[in-house]
Amino acid sequence: MSEIFRRPEDNFEILLGGSHVAFKKLERPPLSEQENELKLENEKNLKGGIRILRKLRTGALLEEDLIVQQNTLKEAHHFSEQMSDIILNQAISEKPYPIDPSFLERLQVAEDEHAEQDDDSGHGIPPGFSIQNLFRATEDMLARVQERAQSTGTPTHKLTKEEMRYVLQEFLRGTNDLTMNAIDGFFDKDTKVGGILSGGSVYLELVKKIVEKYGDPSLKVDSFVIAVDKENKRAVFEVDKSDKDVKTVIVTDDVIDKGGTLITALWATGEEFPNAIIYSGKGTDEPGGFQKRRTEKHMSYLTGLFQDFAELSEEGKNDEALVIFDQAEKYAKENKVELQAGWHKRRARIKK
Repeated sequence: MSEIFRRPEDNFEILLGGSHVAFKKLERPPLSEQENELKLENEKNLKGGIRILRKLRTGALLEEDLIVQQNTLKEAHHFSEQMSDIILNQAISEKPYPIDPSFLERLQVAEDEHAEQDDDSGHGIPPGFSIQNLFRATEDMLARVQERAQSTGTPTHKLTKEEMRYVLQEFLRGTNDLTMNAIDGFFDKDTKVGGILSGGSVYLELVKKIVEKYGDPSLKVDSFVIAVDKENKRAVFEVDKSDKDVKTVIVTDDVIDKGGTLITALWATGEEFPNAIIYSGKGTDEPGGFQKRRTEKHMSYLTGLFQDFAELSEEGKNDEALVIFDQAEKYAKENKVELQAGWHKRRARIKK
C-alpha cells in the first residue's frame, strides 16, 4: 500500500521553483533506536559521496586537458552508479543494513585524492537534503512499482512502457517537467539522457536501475553525466564517439531551483550533440541551435569591428584599418567563422 502525502521537509523542495513532486511512501515497520542510528550513519556516508561528486564536478570544469577531464567525468558517472546501487538496495529493504565496506574504502580514497578540491555544487542545497530527496524519490518509484506489479521483491510481471512511465512520473514530470515529446522518446535507442552532477546524476542512475530491474527488457536508458557552471554559463559533458549520431538528448536534474543550471546545460548541449533535438524542463533546442547562436554571436562582434574598419579606411587611415582587418581575420579563424565578402573587397581597395 502507498499514499501521496506532504511532509514538512517536502515544502522546502516545493519552494525550489521547478520541482512540484508528490512522492509516494511505502509502508514500513518502525525502526528501533539501533536501526535508526545505522540509517543515519548510512546517510552520513552517502552525504560524503555527494561531496565527492561535487568535487569531481569542479575538477572537470577546471580541467583543460580533455583526456583528464573525460576521466574525471567517467569517475563521477561510476561513483553515481555505486551510490544509486546503495540507495536502491537500502530502499528496497525494510530495515537499514551496513553499507558495503568496499564503497566506504573507495569513498575514503576519493576524499584523500580530492582533498584540495572545492565541493561547490552551484547552489546552496546541502548534501544531506540531496540524500534525503534521493531516498524519497526512490521510495516513490518503488511504491509505484508495487502498485503495478504487486511487489518490489517478487513482481508479477515486467512493466510495460506505459507502466514504467507511471513509475517514473515524479522524475519525468514532477521534478523535470519534461514535455510529452521528451517523455515519448525517453526509452528510444537513439536517445541519450544526461544527469547533472551531483544529485541529478545519481537520480538518473536510480531511474536507470529501476527500469533495468522492473521494466520490459526492451526499455533502455542511455545515461551520461554533465558538469555545469551556471555562473560562467559553461558545461562539460561525458562524451562518446557516437554522440554526433544521437537524435534526441534529454537533460535532467534532481531538483530544479530557478532553472539556471538546467538552462546553462540546455544551451551548451548542442555543441556535443549537433544533430540532436535537446529537451529539458526549461526549454527545447533544435538541431544546429548551438552552432547558430554561436555564429550569430561572433558575427555580431565582427560587425562592430567592420564599422571601425570601414570608417578608418574612408578617412584614409589605411594602416590603422589594416590592423583592424588582421584582428578580425584572427578572431574569425580562432572561432571558426568566415569574414563576409565586404571585408575582403575593402581590404583589396586599400592595397591598391
